[in-house]
Amino acid sequence: MIRAALLTGMMTGICLAAPVTYIQNGGFETGDLTNWTTTGLGTTGTCPNGNRDWVVGSTGGATGCSNPGAPPAGTYAAYNMFDADSPTTYSLTQSFAVGLIPLLNATLAWSDAATWSISGADRVFSVDILNGSTVLQNFYTLNANGGGSYAWTARSFDVTSLLNANLGNTLTLRFQVAVPQTWTGPAGLGVDAVSLDGETIPEPATFGMLGAGLVLGSLVRRRMRG
Repeated sequence: MIRAALLTGMMTGICLAAPVTYIQNGGFETGDLTNWTTTGLGTTGTCPNGNRDWVVGSTGGATGCSNPGAPPAGTYAAYNMFDADSPTTYSLTQSFAVGLIPLLNATLAWSDAATWSISGADRVFSVDILNGSTVLQNFYTLNANGGGSYAWTARSFDVTSLLNANLGNTLTLRFQVAVPQTWTGPAGLGVDAVSLDGETIPEPATFGMLGAGLVLGSLVRRRMRG
């Protein structure tokens, strides 16, 4: 019986859904922006004197402007000053390839925090997945004006259908800050714990192997009983 159980387990084990990790360095624990791309608009500016694009830091002071809070998990998080010396868009992106095998499930998750005290036009923080320059889906948008803040907030979205509709494509996850006016008040924003994980559906050939394993296991059990 033990041999039969082991044999059946080995055959069925290869049919288990395979985990897939699409985003690398989502916790920024390398201490830098490895695997990520920014718009490259400066990393040392302070408001209201100079731009500071997305940077990685161990404190909320890394924004160079207002402090949205220390990293919620681990040592580091990504920060943006959420302010600019002219109409500016700061982007933090990472591209990933969607395989050809359909997914059983896939989840996009991250945490963000923000603080602001501004006037004039809204500043906008948005999170999207794109194919090239085309936004496939927007997951979150903050329109900031007046005064406000929120502590680190975890967000999670089912992206199974989106990825299955784009099998074989290279997509881009984008965190974007749009500042439409110059120095209209201090602000700061942070992003951390970014993940995009899924599980693939076993291929048809694997199901055939599963069936063969079950039949073989049954035959072995019968022989051992005989």
